[in-house]
Amino acid sequence: MVNEGVLKKAATSFQFDLETLLFISNSTNEVYRFTKNNKPHILRLSQRPSAFIGKIKAEVEWVYYLANNGVHVSLPIKSYDGQLAVIYYDADKCAIATAFEMATGRFFEKDQPHMWGTAIFNKWGETMGKMHRLSESYDATGIKRDE
Repeated sequence: MVNEGVLKKAATSFQFDLETLLFISNSTNEVYRFTKNNKPHILRLSQRPSAFIGKIKAEVEWVYYLANNGVHVSLPIKSYDGQLAVIYYDADKCAIATAFEMATGRFFEKDQPHMWGTAIFNKWGETMGKMHRLSESYDATGIKRDE
């Protein structure tokens, strides 16, 4: 887990009140929820070597491209200085932060089969098809993510 200093830096970078930060999960990344302008957002912290920032920026730029082309994704938000990914150092560790508007809707629990059905799978497939079509025309700037 990152320390309080990194969380304070993230709050400053993405301009939110640290008191609104709520831990959600820690698997591949540490994920937090925060409130900004009375709306819920997500903070993702990736503990990776600093050389990895290019790949994370590439990922977030792609998501931004999808959002700007009509795919309903969680829109990445920029830091106060216009960055989609910000790097923080703490002693010998590095954390790369990204932030997103929180998706609307509800979470589908696997033990609620009545929520899963043809309509959701059709919409899911339609969205994936749109993402694939947009990926074919996407012209990445800078570092590209691995295939």
